[in-house]
Amino acid sequence: MLFRCAQCGFIFADTARIDLNAYYNNEYLHKCGDGFGSYVNYEFDKMPMEPTYRNVLNTITLVRSGKRLLDAGAANGYFIGIANSCGYEAEGFDINLSAAEEAAQRGRKVKHGDLFTCHYAPGSFDVITAFDFFEHLPHEKIEQSIQAMQALLLPQGILAIITVNTASIWARMLGKYWHSLLPPEHISFFNKKNMRLCLERNRFDVLETRTIHKKFSLQYLFNILYKWQKLLLWRRATSFLEQHPKLGRFSFTLYIGDNMFVLAKNASRKEMK
Repeated sequence: MLFRCAQCGFIFADTARIDLNAYYNNEYLHKCGDGFGSYVNYEFDKMPMEPTYRNVLNTITLVRSGKRLLDAGAANGYFIGIANSCGYEAEGFDINLSAAEEAAQRGRKVKHGDLFTCHYAPGSFDVITAFDFFEHLPHEKIEQSIQAMQALLLPQGILAIITVNTASIWARMLGKYWHSLLPPEHISFFNKKNMRLCLERNRFDVLETRTIHKKFSLQYLFNILYKWQKLLLWRRATSFLEQHPKLGRFSFTLYIGDNMFVLAKNASRKEMK
């Protein structure tokens, strides 16, 4: 069941009966069909996003020169690998144990846990990235997570967010049939206005908010279509593409405009001692 805040329009799911640790298991990144996540193969499904990630890092570099970066909800560390190749000292965390283990196998530094169990020192990072993170976070942890991120950033440090946008034309047009309304995977939903309010309330200055278009692999798209519409056609198409990876990894940009990029700066000017 989904609820909407009457004041700001924030939408959230009732998470009382959702065990997120059980949901984000060893099959989340590498399985299609019922009961699993969106990814057929996370590493390959994320590859089409590499140019977008590099552009985002270039944007961050324009406003912050420091190179210590923390990636929230890092999965197997795919983005961390890109950040490291751009000169960052990047690490991350994820509640999915198998994802953290896969990251280690790939030489990427990802801790198993969350913002509160990984025990990062205050003021440790120049940049925190939260790409496809907040929509997976229980609503009761949103505020404290943003506060924790603010504490982990150095003064004037940067928080970069990519998340779904409930005020987009695509989301408003589809209403309750919007494909991103996907509990228990997606459970918290912002728009540009209430995201800004939440960040500013927690000592961030919002520098930029804009629509961002994502690039998907064909196999990822068909798996999303199956999870959205539950048509056997999409599941069979996904299975076919798994067996024909060259075709399945064909990628293209989906210009539906239902994701937003938010860049915010830690408003604190007090240096950590």
